[in-house]
Amino acid sequence: MRKLLLLIVFILVLIGGLIAFTPLGFVLNQSGVGNMGIGWAKVDGTLAKGRISGFYAGTQPIGDVSLKLRPLSLLTLSPSYDVQWGGAGGQGTAALTLSRRALNAEDIRMRLEIGALEGLEPAVRAMGGTLDIEGGSFQLTQSGCEAAAGQLSTSALSTLAAQYGRQFGEIAGPISCQSGAFVIAMAGESDSGDQVNIDASANILGGGDFSTRVRTQDAQIILALTQIGFVRENGEFVYRQSRTAGLSQ
Repeated sequence: MRKLLLLIVFILVLIGGLIAFTPLGFVLNQSGVGNMGIGWAKVDGTLAKGRISGFYAGTQPIGDVSLKLRPLSLLTLSPSYDVQWGGAGGQGTAALTLSRRALNAEDIRMRLEIGALEGLEPAVRAMGGTLDIEGGSFQLTQSGCEAAAGQLSTSALSTLAAQYGRQFGEIAGPISCQSGAFVIAMAGESDSGDQVNIDASANILGGGDFSTRVRTQDAQIILALTQIGFVRENGEFVYRQSRTAGLSQ
């Protein structure tokens, strides 16, 4: 019995070692994530430790990604990684799990530069600032976003509001999924009672919708909003943008 157990352990270790040295590019190609609008320019390394250069999701460049395998995850045949990424658009960390049917991410901490986000109008990108995600998670399949969680926040309006003598705190809201797309709903308020609501959805192919609603009585702010494309609707000033895969409207 002891010899049998030792043989089983030896076989498991051997199989685990062979799997760990499998090229990372082969694993990614077999996982099917390329069919989810996710791609890359180059893959180096093995399943145990690798690097993905030129990683992108839909039309959004992400940057370079480093992955380090969690060895025990091989026992489930769904490799899990500790992931770090960085590029011109931001940086972040997460725990990523690959399977043949889904791409799962947990413990996401991320900071994105608004100016580097594809699909936003130049006037919005020119505001600068960052988007921060804490406690994020998602599950992607070939149908798109199946589940998502986390808190998205930005202080982008702080600098802009200061030009009009306002103090604007953090704008924040939850992340979720609906009909295969990521959905956010953020809200914030200035010290003078000006209210901002941001609602957006985006799918993995680059399509989506974005709207911002501002409620204010300040003539200066109203003038500034109308100059960058906001229109009055039901006592609010509204800006909308829609985007199909690769095209904006």
